[in-house]
Amino acid sequence: MGQERILPVTVLLLLVVCICGSVRADRFEDNIFFNYYNSTRDVVHVYNLAANESYPYDETCNPTGKFAIVVFGWKIGCDKYFVQDLIGNLTEYRGGCVICMNYDKFAQVQTYMRLRRNFKDIQRVLKRKLDFLEQQGFDPDNGYLFGFSFGANMVLGAAKDFGAKKIKEIDVCEIIGMAFDTSYRVSPNHRLAAKNVQCIHTSKQYGTKFSSSCHQDWLLGDCGETQEAAPLSSFGSHGVCPLFYNSAFEHDFLAVQRASNCTAEQEAEDWPEGFKMGYMETRKKEVRGQLFAPTYASFPFNTNVETSSDSQMSDFSEYDDFDDDTANV
Repeated sequence: MGQERILPVTVLLLLVVCICGSVRADRFEDNIFFNYYNSTRDVVHVYNLAANESYPYDETCNPTGKFAIVVFGWKIGCDKYFVQDLIGNLTEYRGGCVICMNYDKFAQVQTYMRLRRNFKDIQRVLKRKLDFLEQQGFDPDNGYLFGFSFGANMVLGAAKDFGAKKIKEIDVCEIIGMAFDTSYRVSPNHRLAAKNVQCIHTSKQYGTKFSSSCHQDWLLGDCGETQEAAPLSSFGSHGVCPLFYNSAFEHDFLAVQRASNCTAEQEAEDWPEGFKMGYMETRKKEVRGQLFAPTYASFPFNTNVETSSDSQMSDFSEYDDFDDDTANV
């Protein structure tokens, strides 16, 4: 009789543990969204893994064409102006589906380390989104991923989990090294993430110390460590990288010979005339190694313009507590 009473209680406890564990595991899928944009940058569909609703494909966005996913970093949502600029550039110059990963529920936190602790769970959702697109008929060889800062680590990790070199191309801007670099015993091989991986380095303070882990590693400005445009962002040289990348859709950041004060571990031996940083370069498969390009203080950043009415001012004021937070990293 006593055993009959104990058994139901034991079973009940097991059920509670299983249910709570399931809810905890799914909270990322429930609260991360993928915004689909049309040609005028309007959100036309929001996909969520938990809801699992397919996008109503049309002539612009369908499984026979290209797809692009952009992922940004801590406290940077899909509505930030330079994210919208990138969405507009990809829509105009690439076409196909243009998607922004919205993980604001987890990115809009006060401390960077809190976001860092959730990295694997957030990355898992991006990997599952790639699985879903493939199941829908999208060819990974028509895929492009872009990541900035924390988002750069995200797209590289998710793409590797998705499959070595399955995605056609990945461009990442300023892979953040803080609380990531220490997890590597040796230099990571980001070349496994896609058929071509282009990495852009602009800061020593926050950027990864591994500057030769991609097919093309661009060390911009002063040896990839500091930028004259740094005052445009309260996040300094790290924060201006997306501005350079957006500018490069219409302005050429040309490869030049390495300056004598710069060091290089795996400098590119040669490159075609007019070889340039960014999405628009179509000859990436011909070049491997570290490349250098100068940058300047004002838009369009590829030439020395003293003043410009078109200068872009980045708003990174939300990063003001970043330095305090990283003291414990």
